Amino acid sequence: MDAALKLKLVERVNCLEGREFLLGIISLGAAPTIKDRKPSSLLTFTISRKDLLSNWLLHKQEVCETLNLDHLELKNREKSTTVLFYKRALLEKHVAGERNRAFLCKAGYPVASSLEQKLHLLKEKFGCSCPHEIGIFLGIPVEDVEGFIRHRGKNPLLCGYWKVYHHRERAETLFYMYDQAKISVAGEILK
Repeated sequence: MDAALKLKLVERVNCLEGREFLLGIISLGAAPTIKDRKPSSLLTFTISRKDLLSNWLLHKQEVCETLNLDHLELKNREKSTTVLFYKRALLEKHVAGERNRAFLCKAGYPVASSLEQKLHLLKEKFGCSCPHEIGIFLGIPVEDVEGFIRHRGKNPLLCGYWKVYHHRERAETLFYMYDQAKISVAGEILK
């Protein structure tokens, strides 16, 4: 997204209040998911920025219905909530992929478990720390999740929406698609 568009967008969203501000923040943060390019997106709402947390608590059902997103609150704290926004069909298909399923199995997710059971276990694990398998749920290629673990987050080939350790060109293509989704959503917000 070019600097001029980004500036216009920030100005527009910052003029919004309450439900509309929350809708704008989620629309931008989850744009690749909203546009069916990514199975899920992770956002944290705090009380410090126009009290997004209170707005989330008041308007979450309505906003998620408007955006056609499912959601799961992974971690609730006094001053923040971390939420996974997802498209059920995309996420089910993604976690069911052979390599993703094998990775999740090694991480303690039963092979035959439903998406809801997997999400429940993810939430349970997320309560203690951010588990590496969150990358699988977010649509990060399993090779990059494994690379991140193996290299301890250091020396990636590319850093964008995630740290890339394999298939740089594939990642660049995905990053471009995610950026295009954000530009599309930005255009909708500016209208």
